[in-house]
Amino acid sequence: MSGKSCRFGELFAEPTRNGLTRPKAVRGVGVKMVNMGELFANSRISNVSMDRVPLSDSEAQRFLLKKGDLLFARQSLVLEGAGKCSIFLGDDEPVTFESHVTRVRLNPAKADPHFYFYYLQSHQGRSTIASIVEQGAGASGIRGSDLSRLNVLWRPLPEQRAIAHILGTLDDKI
Repeated sequence: MSGKSCRFGELFAEPTRNGLTRPKAVRGVGVKMVNMGELFANSRISNVSMDRVPLSDSEAQRFLLKKGDLLFARQSLVLEGAGKCSIFLGDDEPVTFESHVTRVRLNPAKADPHFYFYYLQSHQGRSTIASIVEQGAGASGIRGSDLSRLNVLWRPLPEQRAIAHILGTLDDKI
């Protein structure tokens, strides 16, 4: 895919957000929470079994996921896992996300989240993400601030939607 590019952050509806920290002792009741296990097991997250955590009303306003939110692995023990992108397709009940995950919510007037999900799965997109991965002692990771500065492919919104529709239809058949 070649063409025009833009800063990923120019497409955001709001700044990136890292998820919640909840100790294992409080897990088991409350709202479903996407953790690294779900992120790595499901590129497209919808109605899967998850841990549950308590969530206050003020936390719910900031940390509940919306359909189309992109979720990125902030850290990984393997280099290729850092920055892995999944998309939240919705759920039958409220869902939040844990602290090792960064949420990106795109502005629907500028960007189709499904298009960027597929773009970030492509070889070019993975190379773009790899450019911001930092290797540390025992783990690799990315920062939300670096995600916003990424140069990503840009297409007019109708074209983004058409491409995402075709790829989504193929994914559904698989």
